[in-house]
Parts: sequence; structure tokens; C-alpha cells
Amino acid sequence: MRDMLSCLRIKNIAILDEVELELGPALTVLTGETGAGKSLILDAVALLRGGRAPADLIRTGAEEARIEAVFNPPPGSEVYSSLLERLGRVGIDSASVERGDGLLIRRVISREARKSRVYIAEQLASVSALGEVVGGLIDIAGQHEHQSLLDTSRHLYLLDRADPSPSGIPETLRKEMAAAFEQLSSAASAVRAASVDERTRAEREEFLRFQLDELATVDPQPGEDDRLREEQKRLRSAERLVQAARRGEDTLYNEEGSVLERIGTLRQKLAEAATLDRELGRCAEDLLGAEALVEDVALRLRRYADALRADPERLTEIDERLHALSRLLRKHGPDLATVIARRAEMEAALCRLTEHEAHRAEADAALDLARDVAKDAARRLSAARAATAIRLGKAATAVLADLGMGGARIEAVVSPRSAQRGDEEAFLFACEGGGARRITREGWDRVELMLESNLGEEARPLAKIASGGELSRVMLALRSVMGQGDSVGTMVFDEVDAGIGGQTADRVGRHVRALARDGNRQVLCITHAGQIAAYAEQHLHVEKQVSDGRTSTRVRELSPQERREEMARMLGGARLTERSLLHADELLREASLPLLNAPSKRQRMAPSSSKQAPETGRERADRRSPRASSQGR
Repeated sequence: MRDMLSCLRIKNIAILDEVELELGPALTVLTGETGAGKSLILDAVALLRGGRAPADLIRTGAEEARIEAVFNPPPGSEVYSSLLERLGRVGIDSASVERGDGLLIRRVISREARKSRVYIAEQLASVSALGEVVGGLIDIAGQHEHQSLLDTSRHLYLLDRADPSPSGIPETLRKEMAAAFEQLSSAASAVRAASVDERTRAEREEFLRFQLDELATVDPQPGEDDRLREEQKRLRSAERLVQAARRGEDTLYNEEGSVLERIGTLRQKLAEAATLDRELGRCAEDLLGAEALVEDVALRLRRYADALRADPERLTEIDERLHALSRLLRKHGPDLATVIARRAEMEAALCRLTEHEAHRAEADAALDLARDVAKDAARRLSAARAATAIRLGKAATAVLADLGMGGARIEAVVSPRSAQRGDEEAFLFACEGGGARRITREGWDRVELMLESNLGEEARPLAKIASGGELSRVMLALRSVMGQGDSVGTMVFDEVDAGIGGQTADRVGRHVRALARDGNRQVLCITHAGQIAAYAEQHLHVEKQVSDGRTSTRVRELSPQERREEMARMLGGARLTERSLLHADELLREASLPLLNAPSKRQRMAPSSSKQAPETGRERADRRSPRASSQGR
């Protein structure tokens, strides 16, 4: 797995003087004391997603702040293809991504708003384009305004791709629905074209007949105007052309000393000299051909002069014909070929108008058939969604229970897509309970993910979850069961350990790492829980330092020994003890074992069991630790 977000550089964001993070694949954790700057790193990531940039976020004494990131989505992945599509949609050249150089994002925030800039792949872009491009690459769980799973418009897409198993929603079914909708749209357009009201139809028919009568009267022929212009030019210059032909005939044949006479004299002299040199005889013989050619040209010039006469009547006729053709050209096209093609089009349109009743009947029949096909595809797709929604809800609810939210329940609600003002009747279908639902390329369903926080409470939309930690665990549960359904490549979890400890924190850690590994994703997790930090492939420590009277934040990757000590502090407090170090060793050792209780790809969407998973050694250690369950944020 290649890194999704391989590099993040932040400069002049509050106490983040200059921080650069080299991030690896899978799971990376960021730990550190409260106020060290971890939340500022999240703020910088939110700015990369198109978040609002207040000027007071800029470090004191600096005129601008800068956030840069390099994304390297694996070619051929869903993230990669989705990125190329979004870049094309906002008009950004994707050559650097397709070359394998990655996608460079830069956002410059100035105290003067007009000087703030956004660059995508070294191309100037807008903040909205930044949000569209990067919003599909990285997601933040724990902050409502930056959580893509809170966007209800995406829930249908996520449900359709949540279960890749044979029991899920087949891609062929979605393609059938899209094809049926295209056919329905075409049929509806044909009905609209055939449904012109009678008065408009009569006016159109009358106008077409008038135009066709005019065309029939003139009856233009292909290339006719060019031929007439040639003849017009010849007739207007008839006298001059005759004189030129007569002069040519005289020069070649008639007058004394003509070309023909001089060639004949020369031929005789050469023939006489041929007795001295046979080469001159051959030249004399060649002149025989020249005499014949000159005589033939002179004869043609005589016939031309005799035939050509000034014909004022024919010239007038040509002028009138060209004038009639020019009127047609002004109305119907730049040349006669276009005029003739337009005539054929008008004849076909008139035929359709005169046979509009038959066409309307055909169009109505085609629309009825298209509606039946679309209805069947939408019904089958809706049934598949309903079944998948049940499995998704059960699987996500089971994960929630494992994450310490035993009384909560996730539900994917599949409901009819409501009709809107102005919808065409062709795209509306009756609901079983009354009313109408609108059909689209995706069918006639809308999907919304809901949460019942406590047993017996009413399920509410995810956006109304107040607790950041609760929201983070809900997002973790959903992404754990969706597999590759969500195309976001990098996920940031914040507050995921809020209000939990010991065994629950361990389960959260297992799910976060399973999401990173099995989901082929990059996950960044800000945590204060050693049970979660133990599962990371990369451990970054965030700390404040003071230099020359200024406070700044430093981020560094911990060595194995430093990581052991940091986890011991997270588990036992600032003072290192043998007991806390041993506890850290046990967590790290067990974190390196296979995740026996983490759901596999095949198990994610399977119905859950209510049986409690057996307690692991690390869970027993957490339960024995007097501090493990008391760690706050």
C-alpha cells in the first residue's frame, strides 16, 4: 500500500512555527500533552479541505500562513480514479498525478484576504475547488463541519458500495438502472417533441409549407450557381472573346506570313538540308506534327468565334436565376449544398407534423415501455438496498457495542425520493403508501444514516450527534463495516478515545488498525490512550518548546524506546515506573499479534452475534491497571 498523504508541511499557524510531517501508510498516531498543538494540526488539515481561514489563525508577527500537502493515491484504486474525475470536473490538469509525481496542494492564507491563494497541482484554484478535490481524499472524524459522512447526499452512494459480497448490491443492477433511466429520458423527450399543441403545430406546418414552396419554385441544383457564374462571365465578355479568337485564327492560319506558313517554309528548308545531315531530316518530319497541331487550333478558334454571340436575353435569365439562388442562400445557408440539405430536413419535419398523431401514439407507447423497464429496475435495486441496509445497520451496531456504545443503534433508512415542484410526470411513480416518488439514474430511493444513541430513543440524523467522541466512534463503526464503499483514502480520528478507557480503548485501537490495514487506507489518530497508540505503525509526538522567548510546536517520530516511555507516561502518569513500563511492553507486544477479534472483510456485513468476545491478555492487564481506565483527554 502506498502512502495516501505522504507529506504535510505547516508554517505560521498559531504556535506551529514550521512543522513537517512525513507520514507512512496504515495507522499513525499523534500523542502529546493537551495544548501542545495537536488540534492545530487538525485545523490545518481542515484548511486543506476548503475550511474557513480566519486571519487570527496566523502566527503573531507573520504576514501569512502556509499549508502544503502531497497526496499519492495508488493508481487503479477507487481513490485514484475518483481523484482524476474531480480534477477534471474543476478544470485542473491531472498530468502530475498520472505521471506518478503525486498531487501537490498548497494554501496560502494572508492577513490581507485578497492576497490569499490556493494551488492545486501548481495551478491557481478556488477554495471551493480545493474542497471538492481534497474533500474526497481526506476526512476528519470528530469535527462536524469536516465530516463527509454527515453529507446525506453521499449516503446512497455509500450504501450501494458498502457490501462487495454476492449478497450486496451488484454493480450490474446499478448499471441496469442507469441504462433504464437514460432510455426513459429519451422516451420522455420524444413525447415532448410529439406533444406540440395544435395551434403551434399548425403554425409550424404552414411556415414549413411556405418555405418548401419557395424552394420548390426555385428548385436549386448542386453546383448550379458556380456554373451560372461562369456562363454569366462569358456572355458579358462575348465581344472581346470573339475578337481574341479571330486574332488567334488569323495569326495561326489566315494572314500572310502566318505561323502555319512559316512552319511550312522552315520544314521545306530543313528537308532540303537533310541530304547533308539526316538529323535535320528528322527535325523536318517533327514539324509535320507541329503544322497539324497549329491547323487544328486555328480551326477550333474559328468554330468558337462563329458559335459565340452576345445573348442579352440569356444574360438576363442568368442574372435573375442567380438572384433567386442568392435569396435562398441568405435564408438557409452559406452554400447550395446546405440549402439542399435544409430542404430535405424541412420535408422530413413536415412529414412528422402531418403524421403527428401516429408519432405521438408511438412515442407514448415507447414511454410506457421505458417506464415499465425503469420501474422494474428501480424496484429490484430498492429491494437490494433494503436488505443491505438491514445488514449494514446490524453490523455497524455490533461494532458500536464493541466500541463501548452498547445501547446505541445505527440504522440506514431507505425511503422514497420525494417529488419536487416542476418534475415531469414521466419521472414520477406512485408510492405504496400514497404520494409520488421521483426516479433518477440511481433509482427512486434516498438513504440516510441515523443513530439511536440510547435504547428506546428516537433515531436521529448523524449531523445531530453532539459529542465529538461519540461521533468519532460512530464514524469508525460505519467505516469498519463499509470496507471499500467509501472512497476517502486518508482518515483523521480525533476524540475517538473521549470518555473511554481500558478494554474499550483497546477495542477502539483494534478497529482503527483493522480499518487501516484491511481497508487499505491511511489513518491518522490523535489520542491520549496508550491502548490505542499501541496499534500504530508510526508514532509521532507533539510537544511545545520555548526558544528566544517564543513558543512553538515540534513534531517528531519516536524511536522504539521513546515510544515505550511515551506509552508508559500515557498509562501511568508523568513519572515512569517499572509497572507502567511493563504495562507498555505488554500492550506493544500484544498489539503486534494478529487481530483475532477484528472483523474481516467477509464478516463485516454479516449479521452480528450477541455473544461477548473472550477477554484477551491485554484486556485483563487493562482491567488490573489502576490507571488504565482513568486516562482523560
